[in-house]
Amino acid sequence: MRILVDGLPLLGEASIATYLRELLQHMRAADASHDYELFMRCFRSRTAQKAKQLFADPAMAGFKPRITRVPDLVMEWCWTRGAFHVPCTEIWLGRPDVFLSTIYVTPVVRRTAVVMIAYDVIPLRFPQFYGDDQPLLAARLRRGIERADAIIAISECTKRDFVQVLGADPAKMHVVYPGVDARFGPAADRDQVVLVRQRYGLAKPYLLYVGSLGPHKNVETLVRVFRRLKTAKRIPHQLVLCGRAQWGPEVVKASQDLIRTGDCVVLDFIPAADVPHLYHGAEAFVFLSLYEGFGLPPLEAMACGVPVVASNTGSLPEVVGDAALQVPPTDEEAIARALSTVLTDANLRRVMRDRGLKQAAQFSWPAAARRTLDVLMEVAPRP
Repeated sequence: MRILVDGLPLLGEASIATYLRELLQHMRAADASHDYELFMRCFRSRTAQKAKQLFADPAMAGFKPRITRVPDLVMEWCWTRGAFHVPCTEIWLGRPDVFLSTIYVTPVVRRTAVVMIAYDVIPLRFPQFYGDDQPLLAARLRRGIERADAIIAISECTKRDFVQVLGADPAKMHVVYPGVDARFGPAADRDQVVLVRQRYGLAKPYLLYVGSLGPHKNVETLVRVFRRLKTAKRIPHQLVLCGRAQWGPEVVKASQDLIRTGDCVVLDFIPAADVPHLYHGAEAFVFLSLYEGFGLPPLEAMACGVPVVASNTGSLPEVVGDAALQVPPTDEEAIARALSTVLTDANLRRVMRDRGLKQAAQFSWPAAARRTLDVLMEVAPRP
């Protein structure tokens, strides 16, 4: 089977890049008999340079590049704003058996099966966060559903939302949970934890958040609640926010008083190798997102044995199960109680650690890869 994957997300830094890299590498490990190609849109020179670096990575050695320099605007006009089958499209794409749409840009094809990965419906649930880009993002979602022979949803929540909000055919929906990277495990290298703490100026016990600082992540609420706990409960902790500052200027601004006193640290981007040690050094992890299609960071934290406080919305209850303290993401009183409890009760943290390890063990990349390959083979044209 010839599998052509939209590889554009691999050039980014968000959770989708982690998800896709892990999925593809485990798919190839599960069955290397297939031909795997990455469709890379390299009209811009900066994107072409990033793609070159990607294919120089030994971990991507089994994936062949299929580079196009057609401008994104042309493809958007043909495939998203319209529904035009350009002659010879399949030849241009390399005659794949299956096109795996990973970021909702879905070609119009006639002899190739299309499988779309469905992450979430955030552009429809929170259109105010996307400004002028929202109509295009919504159109991509709808076009993908129209063309997909199968849709892989990363959670039951996502499947439900695609059916109820977008009218997707439930018979085409397949839930395939992501896994957790083997880097994240309960065995901590204490020397490395000490080095990471020193490197980033983490001199106190700390409460950790990892992820985007964008508005739907609700990090400003976390900052307000943490400030309240510092004042009312006199907790000795720092708040460590690990996320790109450029995507959350409002969060950084709202944290300035805590940053000045050393009670909050915004780490911006840090090397991937440091992230597990950052988890291992934390007393607790908090994730108050308003909505998630899945939510990898809470899973990573649990796999590292870190107690988790998480929202009770979207897919997060599926991810954390009974291992985390779940709270309404806008109820600051409930959040404050949960954080105060987990930060001051060592026995509770031990119980949550054990439950978190058991919960995280249910999510496996090899299982996700095998299930994904099953879906692709189901829809691929027969010889």
